[in-house]
Amino acid sequence: MNQTAQQTVRVDLEQGLHMVPCSLIARTAERFPCEIHIQKEDRSADAKTMLDLLTLSAENGSMLVLQASGEEARAAVDALARLFESNFSDTDPGSNC
Repeated sequence: MNQTAQQTVRVDLEQGLHMVPCSLIARTAERFPCEIHIQKEDRSADAKTMLDLLTLSAENGSMLVLQASGEEARAAVDALARLFESNFSDTDPGSNC
């Protein structure tokens, strides 16, 4: 079954998406077998690749679209959305493995 999921999130980090949050996004995304992309305006990045995420130049206040397709797509988008909702401070690397 090919699932798709999408959710819009806001970057609420004073320095925007820098190395640490991008690393957390990539590590979280890697736990899921589906394809996951994050879109900012006309740019799209592979959520499993930290350097790709950095190219989004997502500043504080940026709106991003989390998009996943494939097995566990909904769970992947939910896990990534939780990172944004917690401002990357309430992370449990063992959850939703």
